[in-house]
Amino acid sequence: MREGSSILVRNARVLSGESGWLEGASVAIENGAVTAVGAKAASPAGAVVLDAAGLWAVPGWIDLQVNDIGWLSGGLREPGEHAGRIREVLEYQGSTGVTGCVLATLAAPLDEILAYLGGMKKILGDGNGRAGILLGGLVEGTFMNPEFHGAHNPDWVLPPDPGVLDQLLATGAVSMINIAPETTPAAISLVAEAVGRGVVVGCGHAKPHAECLREAVAAGLGYLIHLGNGPTGSSLKVFNDGGLLEESLRNDDLVATFIVDGYHVHPQLLRDWISRKEISRCIGISDAGFGTGAPTGPFELCGIKGEPAEGGAYLRVVRSAEERELAERTSDAGALFGAAIGMREVFENLVNLFSVEMQGVHVRSHPALSLEDSVAAASRMCSSNPAELLGIEDRGSLASGGRGDVVLLEISGKPGSLQVRVRETLVGGQAPGS
Repeated sequence: MREGSSILVRNARVLSGESGWLEGASVAIENGAVTAVGAKAASPAGAVVLDAAGLWAVPGWIDLQVNDIGWLSGGLREPGEHAGRIREVLEYQGSTGVTGCVLATLAAPLDEILAYLGGMKKILGDGNGRAGILLGGLVEGTFMNPEFHGAHNPDWVLPPDPGVLDQLLATGAVSMINIAPETTPAAISLVAEAVGRGVVVGCGHAKPHAECLREAVAAGLGYLIHLGNGPTGSSLKVFNDGGLLEESLRNDDLVATFIVDGYHVHPQLLRDWISRKEISRCIGISDAGFGTGAPTGPFELCGIKGEPAEGGAYLRVVRSAEERELAERTSDAGALFGAAIGMREVFENLVNLFSVEMQGVHVRSHPALSLEDSVAAASRMCSSNPAELLGIEDRGSLASGGRGDVVLLEISGKPGSLQVRVRETLVGGQAPGS
């Protein structure tokens, strides 16, 4: 399908951004934008018609954290070489239902990060086709707390520095950045500087106490990066009003992202935390370790060894025999290497999480939602909420005037074990390979 062509998705169960669920409805797209949603949506002249009978039509998924750690661990490359690889990642992501994504950087040498961001900028200059999936970069590892480095190499973590921030933002590719507000007295002012320059600032791999985190929020910090992982600092004591986890849950000015792979956060805790934050302040991310699919064998990245576990269900940092023996008798499950899933699995896991009655950890139980409400909640966490956090008004919902990002889904099975299959992805009104 060429740029500028028209398309009509018809006979679908459509999640309309204006009217909720519409049965047997259509979505009309012309020149990349939605022109009508509803039972009487007219077919644009010369439109390609997709019969979506039996399928669910939801807004395209927006993943705020996709890593390509295998590629990034390869050392310094020219921006043009990075751009070629990024296009491969976007093509893969687009085939899985993702219509928008933010690519994350590691704790790595600054010149390597700048070159990768330079590659992103080349893509961002071309918003057509699959290039339109890229929504910029998340600088995750550079300003984290090195004590909480997780699977990042702490040797490349830097203290918050205005000069380094200038270099990063000068690439024109940074849309999000992680700043641990407790690391130095200068961290809070760096948060304010980044926000003032149009960057969404998050907090992850960090250990601020609650009062420090509130200072950062007052300076403009807007979200928590994969809450519960990284690791996340916590305190049960009264001093400074608790830790990062406690303040994250009670502060309504903070949005939380969660890795929804069933391993990074226990499902019962995840349901508790979503209930506490409310769905409007929660976002599902993949934190995919590898941008074009997880590896099937051992790997080594930036000096840290990793391996697939549980048949490839997740990726873990390799431990010594002594560490493994100790872990068998403690609650320390070890560090995970990003996730081995994508947004299709995130969406499916959320639908199953919401569609069954579930015992909580801090809450005795959570009620089951209907299938329609479960899919709508998952869609909010995977589409509209991330678009809102990024300040993108034309993505995240199916409504007239919005971008033609649509995922057609087949949903089958019983609540708790539902299967979600992607049947078609339209990115700006274009199908894969067009």
